[in-house]
Amino acid sequence: MAKTDGDSMIFPWQETAWQQWQQQAAHLGQAYLLSGAAGIGIDAFAREMAQGLLCQTPGVKACGQCAQCHQFRQATHPDFWVLKRLEDKKEITIDQVRELTDKVSRTAHQGGFKVVLVLETETLNVSAFNALLKTLEEPPERTVLILTTHRLSALPATIISRCRQVAFAAPSRDEALAWLQQALPQADLPLLKKALTLNWGGPVAAKTWIDDKAFEWEAAWQDDIKGLQQGRLSVSQAVEKWKKWPQPEVALDYFYAWSVNVVRSALYGQKRPYSPNWLAFQKAVLQARQYWHQNVNKDLLLEGICLEWLQQHQTDYQPGAAFSGALIRGRDL
Repeated sequence: MAKTDGDSMIFPWQETAWQQWQQQAAHLGQAYLLSGAAGIGIDAFAREMAQGLLCQTPGVKACGQCAQCHQFRQATHPDFWVLKRLEDKKEITIDQVRELTDKVSRTAHQGGFKVVLVLETETLNVSAFNALLKTLEEPPERTVLILTTHRLSALPATIISRCRQVAFAAPSRDEALAWLQQALPQADLPLLKKALTLNWGGPVAAKTWIDDKAFEWEAAWQDDIKGLQQGRLSVSQAVEKWKKWPQPEVALDYFYAWSVNVVRSALYGQKRPYSPNWLAFQKAVLQARQYWHQNVNKDLLLEGICLEWLQQHQTDYQPGAAFSGALIRGRDL
């Protein structure tokens, strides 16, 4: 489980970073950039940082008992703001940054720090980046900005250079699996392993996947895949069903997990002859996952992967042809 200290909570693979953060009490920076893979608890770590700064106890470790900590847990602290992408939007907009800047420029209600948490900083559009940069260059007094990102390469160098960087390494699969077994003792091992695979090795995301019973979506996907293979369901019908899911892109994760299992079965279990088509298909899935948040037609993206999956079973399979065609058409729309 996560290590607890009062009401604070960090994960085992974050302990070194947390110790380094605690040592900075006397030499705080004005902006921090936390980067690493999704699903390993970076946002939770950032919130622990924010709570510690706002706590009435001097230092950077939250006591968990004071009025400030209570307000933080209730999401009512007047000197803490979260900037994130709205649910119906693809980007964080300049209007959101301007609204935040106006709030931060005011005097702290509690007379202490003001803390801003920017989640998924890579989702800011160009105008929003420029507006945020002005705040990073000249932050108001006793204001700390904490930025998180899962795609450091997508951030402008001007943003990165103005922050103290904290890079998080993902736990090994064995460490992640051990943590999951302790966190979810009632879950069987095959389910835990599947959760890790579908969540790209992120144990926190894997736990949420199981807690939310997202495996029911994976079971529905399995049925749809059988329907595609048997001709009971067309590609467009399958995609139309997936579009109704809260996160349609998880269908790509299911395709990826399928390819991993097939390749492992062939290479290690020797239950079937190995085919390079499976790795070619896996590459197409990884590309589709990369393009998902870009300016492409998502219907065509999913349809292209479905067609790719159907064609990779055929002897005349041309790796990437169906997916690349769908991607080109999607960009033209």
